[in-house]
Amino acid sequence: MKETKKLSTGPGTSTDVIDPKFFDLVSQFAHFFAMYALTFTAGKFWHWRGIEIVGGLCVLYAAFHEFIWDPLMENKLTRGSDLEDFFFLVLGVAVAVGVYAI
Repeated sequence: MKETKKLSTGPGTSTDVIDPKFFDLVSQFAHFFAMYALTFTAGKFWHWRGIEIVGGLCVLYAAFHEFIWDPLMENKLTRGSDLEDFFFLVLGVAVAVGVYAI
């Protein structure tokens, strides 16, 4: 049976469960495609200058968000690896640069 964790307690919350592995998978897709979309779209509108600016800002955001913000503010039940999250954010930027270059 899948491991699940209760998000809340009380009446009417019997279906509020989460599978941590599935949540992590969905989270990594979201991390990757968010940075990919931002960087690639900037390239389409502003060419390489957009890639440089938005890609750089995305990497700075990824570092700040994963290593400063998340340890303080993220929900402990859904919190995954900061390094893994950072990797997928930066991978999204890198793939967008590669696809744009083609």
